[in-house]
Parts: sequence; structure tokens; C-alpha cells
Amino acid sequence: MRLRGHPFRGGADVPGGGLSRPVGGTVPPPLHPGLRYHNYATFLRRRLGGPAARVCVDGGFSCPNRDGTVGTGGCSFCDNDSFTPGIRYPGLPVEEQVRRSLGGPNAAGRRRYLVYFQKFTGTHAPPGVLRERYLAALRHPAVSGIVVGTRPDSLGDAALEVLAEIARERYVCVELGLQSMSDGVLRGVNRGHDVADFAEGALALARRGIDVGAHLIFGLPGDTRESFLAAAPFLSGLGIRGVKLHHFHVVKGAPFEAAWRRGEVSVPGYEEYVSACADFLERLSPDVAVMRMAGEAPGSRLLAPRWGKGPREAARDVSALLAARGTFQGIRWDGNREGRETRDGR
Repeated sequence: MRLRGHPFRGGADVPGGGLSRPVGGTVPPPLHPGLRYHNYATFLRRRLGGPAARVCVDGGFSCPNRDGTVGTGGCSFCDNDSFTPGIRYPGLPVEEQVRRSLGGPNAAGRRRYLVYFQKFTGTHAPPGVLRERYLAALRHPAVSGIVVGTRPDSLGDAALEVLAEIARERYVCVELGLQSMSDGVLRGVNRGHDVADFAEGALALARRGIDVGAHLIFGLPGDTRESFLAAAPFLSGLGIRGVKLHHFHVVKGAPFEAAWRRGEVSVPGYEEYVSACADFLERLSPDVAVMRMAGEAPGSRLLAPRWGKGPREAARDVSALLAARGTFQGIRWDGNREGRETRDGR
């Protein structure tokens, strides 16, 4: 299978081998010297050989936790329309969504693009359907690869083989929702999988040379700060390449809306969240890129919290807190590379 567009040459990979202490006010690579953490833009430049941006598309997939395959009702915190506002042309064929987003073959310039299958579960379809939709995303010459959002329990052998087939020629990243380190919390939010399922899925992808991004939520009902922080060394040991941090928020239409209106669930405060993120990053391997520092939802659908601040402000304030502490991502990480040995052979 030969694909048009930017080939995936991999760029310079993120350096491994642990972390040295900073000298004076500097931080060790691959951390951004101003941010004090490993930002996603820098990671992509190394992996792809140049700057890259995402194009969000609707792949026409459903969710196994809604259609009865795993469960019904979906996750209690989820209203998918609130979490996928970047999809501009839902319902159109994937290739047409990409064309309308990027323009004609020469319209995108020198920048590389990753097509993000964001909505619902991007591996929940027969392998022939998956292959057709992924390849459709790659037909535009400005597209370097794909990012597939999915669930740990939706990674059967057939889906893994399709992803691995494409990853042999083009960049592929799969984003998996962990959400919490507590199986009890996962059951409480009707997640439909446990932590062991996540680890199994992440390692299966890594063994096939596919980058894995993890999603984690701070403040889910019944969860603790200690559980949130425990995810940092856990993900580092699995060889995760990126992490998206979100705060628990309540949106219109989500199952948690009714409980929030009755006063049965609460959301985290902004300062509490920023402090927890800084603590988390101090325990996270410097090899892991921070893909997002906070969740967001359209103002018309967001019920709580109403911080008046989004991911940019959260990233700025976490960075400022790390600087005030004189710390940086990985300073408290113990260097355990057990999970990466499976992937990288070292």
C-alpha cells in the first residue's frame, strides 16, 4: 500500500534515558525552557520533522458504551457534541471533510496536518470500514497522518492490524481514555472498562509502533487527588507518548447534569486544578508530551465550573506555578521504564 502526501520519516525522536537536574534556571531537554514541561508542538516537530496542526473530522462511528456492545447510556460525564466542537463538516464523507477544511491540494502550504477522528469511538467498526475511512483521510497531500480517538475495550486484533498497516507508512497516534486510576470510579461513571483494560490496549498499540495518547480527568465524583497523581508514574511506565489532562465539568445533556442540579456532585476549583496539574507533571516522565492542560466545552452548553479560563490560561498558570516552585516535569519521576522496555527494547 503506497499513500500520497507527506511520508512519515519520524523526525528526531524524543530523547530517552532519564532526566538530569537543571543547571541554574534551565530545564533539561526535551522540556520547553519557558514552559517547564514537554509541550505537544515540540513533540510533533520531532516526530514529523516539522510543525503540524490537527483537522477534526466526524468518522461516522458510534460508541460501544451507547449501542449495547459494552453498555448503554454512555459515560456519565459525556455529551459528545460538547466535546467535539472542532468538527466543521459532520456527516460528509471523510475525504470531503478534509478537503473543505484544508482546501485544494496546494492550499495548505508547507504545514503538515494530522486528521483527528475525534467523535465517539474511532475503532468501533468492521476492519474494512476502518481502512476505508482512515485512507480517505490520508488522500490529501498535506496530511501526514491520523489520530484516532477510541476506548481501550475497542481494540480487537482486526482494528489493531489496520492501524499497524497504516503506521508502517504514515504517522498514527491513538488516543485512549483512561479517565481515572480507580476501577470503582470508572464503574461509578459507567465507563465500561477498567484500568487493566487500558494498560492492555496501550501496550498492544505500543508493540505495533503506534504512539499512544492518554486522557485523564481530575475531579470525577468519588475520585481523589492521590489517584490522579498515581496516574503519572503509571502512564510513564507504559511508554505513553502524550497525555491530555481534563477537569471534570458538567455540560447540558450529560447524565451528570441531573445529579449536579440536585447538588449531589461538585466540580473542582481553578486553583485546586492548577496545583494538581503541577503536582502531576512533576511525577510524569519528561518523555511524555502534554497534549492538553484542561478540558473545555461551548459556553452555551457548559454548566460548571464557570472559571472564565480555558486550556491556554491553565497551561500558562501551571507553567508559572512550576517556575515559582523551581520545579519542572519529571523532577519527582523515579525513572521506571518497565513499560517502555516492551516497546523500545531498552
